[in-house]
Amino acid sequence: MLTLLCIAVAAAFGQPYDLVIANGRVMDPESKLDAVRHIGIRAGKIAAISATPLQGRSIDAKGLTVAAGFIDLHSHGQVMENYRLQSRDGVTTALELEVGNEDIDAWYREREGKLPINAGVSV
Repeated sequence: MLTLLCIAVAAAFGQPYDLVIANGRVMDPESKLDAVRHIGIRAGKIAAISATPLQGRSIDAKGLTVAAGFIDLHSHGQVMENYRLQSRDGVTTALELEVGNEDIDAWYREREGKLPINAGVSV
């Protein structure tokens, strides 16, 4: 509750944000929000979601949907090109949980520091 109050107070005083995603259709399954909003980002984290415009360097998302990243729980083709394409679709985590991999350490070593998204595999 205190966090929401702080966000509301910061938005009310018009403090500039590092980045503002403006006019996007914001969809948040947790809160069930589905409306056009302005998102204020500070230090890489969402600091405000507002029905009124926010101050800061702005990206106009009019006509676009703004949503949390998607987790793909059944992702085959665990190769760099697929990760790149998934990132363009909003996937932030791709998991291969069906077939898995017998050498889990080698699998993670091969991808360490190279992926545009999070990835995981089962044994």
